[in-house]
Amino acid sequence: MSGSKRWTTLGPQGTLLLVTGRLAGAATDERPALKVALVRADQPGVTVVPMPETAFVPEVPHARIQLQDVAIEPSSLLPGDGYDTYVKPFRTLEDIHVTAAVLAYLLREARARGWPADLRERLAAGLSTLAMVAQSHRDAPTTHVALAGALHWAAALYDEAGALWATTPEDPASRRWLRDAPLFAVAAGARQQRAARAWERLQA
Repeated sequence: MSGSKRWTTLGPQGTLLLVTGRLAGAATDERPALKVALVRADQPGVTVVPMPETAFVPEVPHARIQLQDVAIEPSSLLPGDGYDTYVKPFRTLEDIHVTAAVLAYLLREARARGWPADLRERLAAGLSTLAMVAQSHRDAPTTHVALAGALHWAAALYDEAGALWATTPEDPASRRWLRDAPLFAVAAGARQQRAARAWERLQA
């Protein structure tokens, strides 16, 4: 296996990598067949190059992973199609669980700081919604439509919380929130496309 990947989250600290690659000589009419392999970070042919800190959430390091003729044993290949089983659902699962984590953090801070009760209630409602979405079929268009709505709701809550954080600019937690808020806009285009495809499937 050969290739490279930038923006590998926690790459400098990882000991085991999940690498998606194309199977040589195996392709369908629509797209190449993909598999996901478990690769040790210290395996011959693997080079981990730390990347500079990002402007937001610099505490989470990233790396560029370079693979050169890395030997992959059949036992290292994860079962199932690499795209349908792992790559395709990743963004959906990430959006659900990361958003739930952020809302849970905000709810904790809202309670500790005495923020308005109606904000706390909407944060709790957002968490309940995401919990139900997490239990839905990951490939169903209704799941993606509901997730799109939950993400829009979460974005409004982020803005409301940001205004409250801005009233205490010297607070370390406030500084971190205001610094890291641009992270929420990352992959916004991909989310919009996912929602649009879900609506198209429902209309069909």
